[in-house]
Formats: sequence, C-alpha cells, structure tokens
Amino acid sequence: MLRVPRRIRLLGEHRHPSAPVPPAGAAQVWIDFDGTITQRDVLDDLIQRYAVSDAWKLIEERWQAGIIGSRDCLREEFNLIRINKAELADFLQTVSVDPGLNHLLDTLRKYRVPVAVLSDGIDHFISAVLARSGVTDLPIRSNTLVHRGDRLSLRCPHASSGCSCAAAHCKCASAEELLQIGRKTIYIGDGRSDLCPSRKATAVFAKAALAQALTREAIPFTPFVTLNDVADTLEAAWSVASPVATPCVGESSGLVAPRSA
Repeated sequence: MLRVPRRIRLLGEHRHPSAPVPPAGAAQVWIDFDGTITQRDVLDDLIQRYAVSDAWKLIEERWQAGIIGSRDCLREEFNLIRINKAELADFLQTVSVDPGLNHLLDTLRKYRVPVAVLSDGIDHFISAVLARSGVTDLPIRSNTLVHRGDRLSLRCPHASSGCSCAAAHCKCASAEELLQIGRKTIYIGDGRSDLCPSRKATAVFAKAALAQALTREAIPFTPFVTLNDVADTLEAAWSVASPVATPCVGESSGLVAPRSA
C-alpha cells in the first residue's frame, strides 16, 4: 500500500487502495491543466462569461451524456464566444494556479522525473497562466486556437481518428507517443478528459469528477486536494530510496521537470 499523508487518507472520496507509485528512476508524470494545475476550469469560466447565449448549456449536456466528444463540444462552444484579444489577456490574468504547483515541480526536478502537461485546453491559455508562476519550459500537449477579431476557432493538432471518446486532444495517444522506454506513468487529474489516460496509468492522483469515475470503475487512485498533497506523497514514496543520480532521457527530449522561478 502506498504511504500517503494522513490528511489524504482521511478524504471521504477515496474508496479503493492506491496503486504503488513507480520508483523515481522509472517514473514519468502526466498532469492535466484545467482544474488540476488551475484552481478552476479556465474553459468553463471563459464560456460562461463570454458566450453570446446559454446554448452552451445544451452542448455541455450532450457532452456529459456521451452523445458528442470534447472535440465537437469545444468547437461548438467556442463558436458562441465573443472576446477580443485585450479582454482575453485580462481574463487570463484572473486565473489562479494551485498553491502546490511549484512544490510539485520542485519535487519532480529533485528526483529527475520527466513531466508534461496533457490538456484538452488551449496552449496559449496554458503558457500564459504558467508564465505568471515562473514556469516557462514545461512541455505542453493541448489544443490551440485561431483568434480573429472577437471570434475564436478551435484547432486540434492532437486529435486522433482512433480515439474512443472523440476527444479534442487524445491524451492516450500523446502519452503513448511521449512515454520514455522503461518508464511507468503517474497521472494527475480531475475531470472526464482524464479518465482514459488514468485507466492506462500505473498510478493515479485524482479529485472531483475523475475521482468519482475511478471509484465507480473500482480503479485504484490516490485522492488529493492540492498539488502539495501530490508532492508530499511522492516525496514520502521516493525518499526511502537513494536519490536518482543517473541522467534521464528527458534531459535531451525536453520532458524533464523545469526550474521554476
């Protein structure tokens, strides 16, 4: 059984044993952005604030029911948004990150564990928010957009025709492509878009909708409230072994935890 801090063991949403965390020298971390790195879902807030009508609610219901995937959902919702570039920049300034983000990245860097963001969100939003926290070289796999006037158009460079959930970004395909030989995955997330990659991960840290879904499927996970909890749990697991001293492949591939300001 994975050793986790007492505060996390007491969380009521945790119903199943947590899977053992792979050793630092054999681990690779994927982390979601909206609602995981950030304290709120950036896309949800953007759509609710700047959509020209409430039609997004019906679109969201269709996605929640599994009638459409996130690719169609986001494309239709973005078509409802009207926001100019100055307004968007101001909006992104209001986005708060999890208070444990830098603690987690410091822990991953300490043990030389590769990490990347896998998000169904937007690259520009992610980069802008991370930069405000001094994080400028964290690898990102996500969607992108074209911004003309006050209109936003979704682009999905990491969609896959073989994606079983018709996601805008097939996180499973990205994880498979980026996984380094000999490493096992740790996934950190909170939402529906995190379920498929979580099913395939060696160990999962989950909260909110992801934790509920994993509970229903009886898939082991470790609950968390903030990324401080994740960092503390990883530190507890990895500190019992000798610090990793050998270089990881990520140092040449760009998938290594960055130094944050």
